[in-house]
Amino acid sequence: MTPQNFKDWLTRMHLSEIRAAARLGVSKATVGDWVRGTSRTTGKPIKISRLVTLACAALEAGIDCKDKP
Repeated sequence: MTPQNFKDWLTRMHLSEIRAAARLGVSKATVGDWVRGTSRTTGKPIKISRLVTLACAALEAGIDCKDKP
């Protein structure tokens, strides 16, 4: 997932960075890194992991890890 893909996902999901962070279980600063595509601490480019990509896809499909059977 590229930073642009992530931004597009935020738009499709109608999520702010704060709400996305809560849904994904990460800090708002981490979401900001993903949006920018660079680390806030090092300034180096970052790659959004496959796990995050899958979590975004699951949320978009209506699957929430907080759901209980």
